[in-house]
Amino acid sequence: MTSNIAELLNAVTKYARELPIVELLEYMRTLLERWTKEKLLKAKGTFTYLGYKFNKELDDNRTLSHKLGVRASTDYVHTVLDGVRRYIVCLENKRCSCGQFQLDEITCPHALAALRHRDESFEEYCSPYYTRANLLRTYEIPVNPLPDESKWNVPQHISEEVVKPPTGGKRQPGRPQKERYKSYDEINPKKYKISCGNCGGEGHNKRSCKNAPKKK
Repeated sequence: MTSNIAELLNAVTKYARELPIVELLEYMRTLLERWTKEKLLKAKGTFTYLGYKFNKELDDNRTLSHKLGVRASTDYVHTVLDGVRRYIVCLENKRCSCGQFQLDEITCPHALAALRHRDESFEEYCSPYYTRANLLRTYEIPVNPLPDESKWNVPQHISEEVVKPPTGGKRQPGRPQKERYKSYDEINPKKYKISCGNCGGEGHNKRSCKNAPKKK
């Protein structure tokens, strides 16, 4: 479990959080409206069984699978050989000893090699959530536009309600923090030294080396 999505939204809405509540909500609505439209157009422009992102991953795995050897144990259990390494693939349970097959729910290179050995297609072994059809259904519900404030039909008991600030906990002194606390590695990234293959000096490479032997 990671906080990547939360951090992404925090970064996108960093300055919008300074806006009044109505403008903030409108900013979030238009943001989701734009994202949904972009995702829908991308799904409509995809003509493969899987969505664009997942189809690309599948193509990469298929390229890697061509160098693998396969030895069948049963109809569904195969030993896949990658040099000196071996992996056990169970197509019936959609599992591979590499762990990628069951974690990503998309056929890994070893599973694709086993499927090619069986002369079988990959479709039923990938999660249905990755298919183009499901992506279209995901983004077909639009984020409806909001009419001008003068056209809003607000009930009287809502418009007359006075919203007061929260009375809970005491506010901490100083300005509220806008960014998350960064880890030590982010603040002090590792600096890798560049060394030259010709003279062994640091700070430059072969191409920029002044001591490189001249070609005759």
